[in-house]
Amino acid sequence: MIEHEVQHDVIIEAKGISKDFTVGKNIIHALKNIDLEVRATDFIVIFGPSGCGKSTLFNTLLGLEKPTKGEVIVRDTKIYDMDEDDRAKFRSKKIGMVYQMPYWIKSLNVLENVAFPLIIEGLKEKEAKEHAKRVLAELDISSLAKQKPTQLSGGQQQRVGLARALVSKPWIIMADEPTGNLDTTNSDEVMSILNTLNTTMKKTILMVTHNPAYWSLGTRRIEMKDGEITKDTSK
Repeated sequence: MIEHEVQHDVIIEAKGISKDFTVGKNIIHALKNIDLEVRATDFIVIFGPSGCGKSTLFNTLLGLEKPTKGEVIVRDTKIYDMDEDDRAKFRSKKIGMVYQMPYWIKSLNVLENVAFPLIIEGLKEKEAKEHAKRVLAELDISSLAKQKPTQLSGGQQQRVGLARALVSKPWIIMADEPTGNLDTTNSDEVMSILNTLNTTMKKTILMVTHNPAYWSLGTRRIEMKDGEITKDTSK
């Protein structure tokens, strides 16, 4: 069964985050002195116009984009004090990622793809597959286990992607435009799963979306403009 754990109140803390990019002779201020606390019970929806900085903020919180100034703390760990290898290991165990376009090992079936992150961590293949089977069952997609992910519909692939994100029992699920390539029906199903993960399975969710239909979902909405958080609203 997917772990339903009680977590500390603040799970991610960003302090004074700024991020600058140099383009030719110009400096682009992608993030401007952002302070943000993500609580364990949060389902945060981040939105705003293209170029507002939401993807940069997302990647900075994820540990992929080192800030020019400031720090990111994930449960008392300053992630940018780590080197890249240690940060990647930390991310693989503590953060489950869901992308707009899931990436698959095409030679492996669904069960093997979901189990793969555990095998990389050093778990024996048999045990990793048992964990993967339980997660597939929790998401009601056990019937897909022996199929190749590339043979599935977009909605099925995204549900498998959620299973893979959950298999390591992460503290946080971070979703980058998870419904970007889906029709309305499949998008609604994916959002329903994310909501269940937050409300029933007590997972922290942080999602970036361009879709206005989902801006009102979750427990908290963060609107960005010009590298700053302009609104942070809780339900």
